[in-house]
Amino acid sequence: MVGTSDVSEVKVKKIKEIIQELTNKIASNCKQENSNGLLSGLAGQLLFLYNAHRLDASFVNEEMFAEHLERLQQGLPDQSFELSNGLAGQAWVLEYFNQANADDYEHDLLDDIDGLFVQALGSVPWDGEIEMVLGLAGYTPYASRRAKFSDQEKLYEVIVDGFERNATELDNGQITWSQPLDSVYRFDKGDDRENPTESTGTEYNLGLAHGVPGIIAALLHAINVPSLRERVTKLLLGGSDWLLEQQNKGMEPDSACFGCSADGASESRLGWCYGDLTIALTLARVGKALDRPSYVDKALEIAVHTTTRDDKSGHIVDAGLCHGSVGLVTIYQMLNNIMPHPALEKATHTWLDYSLAKYDEKGMESFYSYNGISKSHNEDFSFLMGYAGIGLAYIGFLDDDVSWTDCLLLS
Repeated sequence: MVGTSDVSEVKVKKIKEIIQELTNKIASNCKQENSNGLLSGLAGQLLFLYNAHRLDASFVNEEMFAEHLERLQQGLPDQSFELSNGLAGQAWVLEYFNQANADDYEHDLLDDIDGLFVQALGSVPWDGEIEMVLGLAGYTPYASRRAKFSDQEKLYEVIVDGFERNATELDNGQITWSQPLDSVYRFDKGDDRENPTESTGTEYNLGLAHGVPGIIAALLHAINVPSLRERVTKLLLGGSDWLLEQQNKGMEPDSACFGCSADGASESRLGWCYGDLTIALTLARVGKALDRPSYVDKALEIAVHTTTRDDKSGHIVDAGLCHGSVGLVTIYQMLNNIMPHPALEKATHTWLDYSLAKYDEKGMESFYSYNGISKSHNEDFSFLMGYAGIGLAYIGFLDDDVSWTDCLLLS
């Protein structure tokens, strides 16, 4: 656990003031939010408001929250299925709220959605996206959270089957997954401007958001299903061994241990979406779950190595959960929780102080998200890139409750 006892009262007060300011911004935005999604819409903003209310009930108007929650529930029949803006993410949020009131837990609240996902994912062999934002891995946060209170064997069966069918098993027993040829997340889309062609060949993405680490993380909770444990263990071990083979040969100070894709450039940022931090966290989780100390040892080595990087070498240009400074607070906090180490605890506080210094300098504009296309920072209320996720990270630092991170395949 990251120690907060030595954090000054002045700093705690400042963080709470920031959370209250973020709460006011998001509460106002909910009235005009058009998307119901988790990563960039109403569901993610309600997730933050719920936790802000848990921190301090005076921060959130309960009637306002109930009104927007009702709107979210009424809109479920009109949603697509994926995690990012669809049903998988919104239903995860509803289950999160449902479980928070364990004494009044409604066991049948989402039974219809359980069946809907089993039917949709299992009707034909899966041939769509396999990553988490739009694809197959994005259904596992819902499955794992539902499994705390209900039997999710059927849903996990179709998910595991999809990953088995799409896996590539090498002669040495290692297992990996190539990005589908028509994936929107392929780096090489075969788009030669002089001679456009369709993408050909394999491409192995190394990001948690869109690649092999995310698939490994997505499969982790399925080992708790007795009928699937042997199959899932094979995928986890084969995938983790393959992933470790992709590490850059040298570990120079201020450099990345992993690139963004196998056989691609060796550089990657500090963040959730890509890079060493979430690879380390995923390997540590597999090591703990399967009693493989070598994975944990390697994960700790990678994680500690990242602490030599700063905002420049880590490519930190904003504050959000995806790849920003406040997001790093949560990731280092989780790394230190699973593998306690002074360097990881120090990094948690370093990035916290970095974000607070930026706030002192720029106020709320320090939390604007960076748009790589327009090369500008813009106000963003979302969970993944903006205010909602930033607020959740600050709350999680204060109370050490980051249980919501399972929706990002971090726990």
